[in-house]
Amino acid sequence: MDAAQEIQEKLTSYWHILVESVPRIALSIIVTTVFILIAIGVTKLFRKRMMQKAENKLVVDYVVKLVKFLLILAGIILGLHTMGLTGIAGGLLAGAGVGAVVLGFAFKEIGENFLAGVILVFDRPFNLGDTVTVEGNMGKITALNFRTTQMKTFDGRDVYIPNILVITNEVYNHTQDGFLRLDFLIGIDYDDDIKEAIRGITEIVNANPEVLKNEKTLVLIDEFAASTVNLKVMFWVNTLDYKVSALETKTEIMRTVKNFLLENKFGLPANIQEIKMYKPEPIPIILKRESDAISLSKE
Repeated sequence: MDAAQEIQEKLTSYWHILVESVPRIALSIIVTTVFILIAIGVTKLFRKRMMQKAENKLVVDYVVKLVKFLLILAGIILGLHTMGLTGIAGGLLAGAGVGAVVLGFAFKEIGENFLAGVILVFDRPFNLGDTVTVEGNMGKITALNFRTTQMKTFDGRDVYIPNILVITNEVYNHTQDGFLRLDFLIGIDYDDDIKEAIRGITEIVNANPEVLKNEKTLVLIDEFAASTVNLKVMFWVNTLDYKVSALETKTEIMRTVKNFLLENKFGLPANIQEIKMYKPEPIPIILKRESDAISLSKE
C-alpha cells in the first residue's frame, strides 16, 4: 500500500466518522442554542417582573446576570455530553473547584472584584439610579457588573470602578433617604439689619417648591469676616433626582437671595485688599476744586 492510498483511506475513515457524528453535533448545537435562548428569555422575563416589585433593583440586576451565566454554562456542558464528549463535560464539572482555585491565584484581582460584587449585593450601600460619590467620582449608579461598578457622571462620562475599591473606600450616597441638606454662605455689610436679612432669606427659601417644608430652614451667622457678616443658609431638598433637586434648586435659591438683598439695599461688599509698598516712593496726588471741574467740563 503506497502513501497516497493510505492517506485516502484515512480521509475516508475520518469522513465516515464525521458523517456518523453529524446527528450528535447537530443535536448538541440545538441543545446549546435552546439553553442560550431559554437563558435570555427567562432572565429577561425575570428582570422585567422583578424590577417592578423589587425595592433594590441592583440585587435583581446582579442575580439576573449570574443566573444567565449559569444557564448558558449548563447548556454548553449538556451540549458536550450530547455530542458524546462526556469526559470533557465531566472534566469541566469535576475541575470547576480546582479551576476556581487556579484562576483565583492567576487572576487575583478578578476574583477579588467578583467577591466584592457579591458583598455589595448583600450589603446594599446603593441602588440603581442612586447618586453617589466614590473615589472622588460623583454620578448615578447604572450597573453592578461581576468586576466593576458602573457610574454615569453628570458631565456624561461612564466610570467603571473596581468593586474592591467600592467596598474598601467611603461611599457617599446622596439619594438613599430621598432628602439632603444643602447650604451656602452670603455676606452682608456690618451696617445692615441682620434680623431683616435673616427673615427675608428664610421666606425666599421656604417659598421655593422644591424645598422640604417638614424640615426647618436655618439662616445663621457663620462668622464676622474682614468686611462682611457671613450668613449661612441651610435648607433641605428632595433628592430623588439629585441633578435637578440639589443643583438647580440651590442655584435658583442663591440667585433669588442675591436679588432680594440688592433690591432691599443690603450691602454685598467685596473683600478689602491691603497694598504694601516695601520701597516707598512719593505718590503724586492732584486735587481739583469742584468749580474748576465744572468750568473745564463747560469748555
